[in-house]
Amino acid sequence: MLTPRRKPPGQERSTADKVANRSVSTLRAAVERAIAHLKDWKTLATRYRGLLARFALVTQTVTDLTFPKEGW
Repeated sequence: MLTPRRKPPGQERSTADKVANRSVSTLRAAVERAIAHLKDWKTLATRYRGLLARFALVTQTVTDLTFPKEGW
C-alpha cells in the first residue's frame, strides 16, 4: 500500500516529500474516482446476489460499460 510521507515532528516536509505526496494523492484520487464510478452500478455497490460463477463476467461487463475503450 502506498501512503504519503508524514511531517517529522517539529520540522517541515522537504520539497521531495511534497512532490512525492502530490503524486501519491493524484494516483489515489484517480483510483477512488474509478471505484466510485463502478459503485454507481448497484451490482457492485451492494451484496452480489447472483451466481458466483457469473460474478467475473458481470464485473467485466460493468467495467466495459463504465469505461469504454478508446480507439474503437
